[in-house]
Amino acid sequence: MVALGDASAPGDPTVLRPARPVVGMATTVDGSGYWLVASDGGVFSFGSAPFFGSMGGTPLNRPIVGMAASPDGGGYWMVASDGGVFSFGSARFHGSTGGWPLNRPIVGMAATPDGGGYWLVASDGGVFAFGTARFHGSTGGWPLNRPIVGMATSPGGLGYWMVATDGGIFAFGSASFHGSMGGVQLARPVVGMAAPPLGGGYWMVASDGGVFSFGSAGFHGSAVGRLGAARIAAGMARSATGNGYTILAVPASLRVGVAGDVHGVGRVANYLASGGNPLAPMSGLFGGNDVNIVNLETAVGTAGSPQAKQYVFQSPYSLLTSIRSSGVQAVSLANNHAMDYGTAGLLETIDNVRRAGLVPVGAGRDAAEAYAPAVLSTPGGTVAIVGLTQVLPGGWAAGPGRPGVANAYDVGASQAAVRRGRSLADHVVVVVHWGEENHDCPNGKQGSLARALLDAGADAVVGHHPHRLQGVTFGGGKLVGYSMGNFVWYNNQPPNDLTGLLSVELEPGGVKGHQFAPARIDGHGRPIPLSGQAAADAVNRLNSLTPGGPGPC
Repeated sequence: MVALGDASAPGDPTVLRPARPVVGMATTVDGSGYWLVASDGGVFSFGSAPFFGSMGGTPLNRPIVGMAASPDGGGYWMVASDGGVFSFGSARFHGSTGGWPLNRPIVGMAATPDGGGYWLVASDGGVFAFGTARFHGSTGGWPLNRPIVGMATSPGGLGYWMVATDGGIFAFGSASFHGSMGGVQLARPVVGMAAPPLGGGYWMVASDGGVFSFGSAGFHGSAVGRLGAARIAAGMARSATGNGYTILAVPASLRVGVAGDVHGVGRVANYLASGGNPLAPMSGLFGGNDVNIVNLETAVGTAGSPQAKQYVFQSPYSLLTSIRSSGVQAVSLANNHAMDYGTAGLLETIDNVRRAGLVPVGAGRDAAEAYAPAVLSTPGGTVAIVGLTQVLPGGWAAGPGRPGVANAYDVGASQAAVRRGRSLADHVVVVVHWGEENHDCPNGKQGSLARALLDAGADAVVGHHPHRLQGVTFGGGKLVGYSMGNFVWYNNQPPNDLTGLLSVELEPGGVKGHQFAPARIDGHGRPIPLSGQAAADAVNRLNSLTPGGPGPC
């Protein structure tokens, strides 16, 4: 915690060793204490802030992303990414979006001055009002340049501001616009905001601790160079008088999980039709990561006509809700099945992916959209996801005004996408459809493209398509996972039934480390985590396939 102006930060949160990262903070009425909340709902109180309870140890559907204190200081709320709200002490429950089909995840909350309600805000700027909180407008449905990361309320709860990662400000109700950083090239993304008690301005804070003040909000200094080694700012709160603010600093590390090919046909379709979720067995492993990505190897919906190719896949919408409810945030459509039902099928799939609350990469209505990195915010920083494919049926490559997938053979465009991601986020992870089916070892084209993407600034490149696992190389802060194989699939013939989740830990210097959690696809097409000797054997097999190692590759 970095206190500036007349703000105080009693205690030393750096001694904490929470099971999951701290994601939010709230201060007491007089500013003499504060609470911190972790993504598993654990609460830590400092100074005069009393402890009223937590969700730590309780299995949650989604991670906690923020909190707010009741105005009397006698309680607090916390909110999960699905909009589930949990109340403690004098903080009353007024409703939630838990169970609603959100377009985008919830990223924060704010309470009304009387404590009789609260607002939840999603990354697309959608606002949900409960209790006495009034709805004053939102950016839901607007074509935002960057995702929303926080909000602050005006006096009396008669309006609110929202801030995006590029410092863009959106004002609603009585909240007046006093300026923004939108359009200014920032060194680091904005991660939060706060407003003084009288509401005549606001502050925003970037991940490096830089503070920008507008209107009557006085500048009391920044936390640049004061956050501590390998830490980034994750939010801010004003002091009781508004003559200062406290900046929350958290470890600058995050975990990204990548798994292989997913579809919902054959026996997987039957399992979905019975009400089952084929990804559910992996949800606990997904929950250990900040972001998870799978390759969506299918069209989803009913639009379009099957194309003239050997295998065509079209899956039900329930596949997407299963993916999302299991803890996956993003899907790649850069593969040789996204357009199995033509352009109409692809466009419907993209719409369905977004409707399910997932972020698509690797395909779009034109080349710009197909190559565009998706930036996801986490407590430990931001990560840009880029999707590409070298497995490309004729006419499928996206172009100017032409829907399609991101063509990895256009190395210049692929590197430009990585560089764009690097300019937008702390880290870049590329997922690539490549290689030869049923081969244990990567080919030369995979190695050449991997080097080009890493040279352009990617931290990690992880692939799929061969239908079986291929090795992982790691060194110098860079990682390449050549194939994660099948994941949810209609065939489980060995060795193609061996799969798993590759989790990559990222820090400011790049990749810090990685873990592979092995699984085996069962008769329903579900990945079932392995344990004991079976898990050890699977990891040993993956390690034996490391290119340049003592094994066959």
